[in-house]
Amino acid sequence: MQIKIENLNKVYKGGSYAIKNLNLEIPNGMFGLLGPNGAGKSTLMRILVTLMKPSSGRVLVNDMDLAKHRREIRSMLGYLPQDFSFFRN
Repeated sequence: MQIKIENLNKVYKGGSYAIKNLNLEIPNGMFGLLGPNGAGKSTLMRILVTLMKPSSGRVLVNDMDLAKHRREIRSMLGYLPQDFSFFRN
């Protein structure tokens, strides 16, 4: 699975950025996210697995636009956060 992220932003109420202008290409294979608390890792993962919508920018998964192909992309992914609980949806 290839992931391409272009100019991704997530802005919360009050104007604080969780992700600001992120550009990233992840090739096929395994990857991990490392960074300090508050760096936006969990927000990015929630966007990639379609649990959260970005404020702006574009995400392509296997050349499919996340905004247009949410259901198809979600069916290809698995997500297990560190603090597991059931999601409302």
